[in-house]
Amino acid sequence: MQYETSVIYLEQVPKLVIDTGVDVPTLIGFAVTVVIFGLGTWLTVRTSNENSREQTLNLERSLDYQERALLKTIESQETVAAKNSLKASRQAWINDLRDASALFVAATMTVQRLNNFKKQRSRYWLDMQDANPAEHSRIISEWATDHIEAIKEVRRLKAKIELLLNPSEVDSISFMESVNAAEAQCDKTGESVDEPCRVLVERCQVILKTEWEKAKQGQ
Repeated sequence: MQYETSVIYLEQVPKLVIDTGVDVPTLIGFAVTVVIFGLGTWLTVRTSNENSREQTLNLERSLDYQERALLKTIESQETVAAKNSLKASRQAWINDLRDASALFVAATMTVQRLNNFKKQRSRYWLDMQDANPAEHSRIISEWATDHIEAIKEVRRLKAKIELLLNPSEVDSISFMESVNAAEAQCDKTGESVDEPCRVLVERCQVILKTEWEKAKQGQ
């Protein structure tokens, strides 16, 4: 058997090329897409965070404004309520002083009327003392009871007026002087209490007008 021998001559080493199936341009394009997507996502998150912070800041500002507005409203309402309360209190005081003064004048006139009645009937009562002692005693007792009650009412109202007044104010001092004068005058037989009561009313009106002006101003 004969074998034939063949010789192959290579001028250079052949290049070995391995086809991995990877498209480099495609890979680069994908990488760029990923980077762009990541950058876009980062920008979106950043913008969202900035918007969230701005919204939070705006909300805090709005809440702070609402709180200050609410506090201002409450303060205003409290001020109005305080003024209304003070006005109502002062008006009640005005009413008390006016009513007490009017009743005091009426009470002093009642005492004066009783004293004048006693003076007018003194002669008749003197004659009755001998003619009808029992009836005389009854009439005198009845008059004395009425007189005592009338004096008590004068003093009660005088005390009320004095308690309503401010003893350190000039107008109050002057007004109280007229009250004392009317009290003293009313229990004098044959005297008139008209003049002291007229002065009393005038001085009372000054005080009432002053206090009413203060009430209107919420003082």
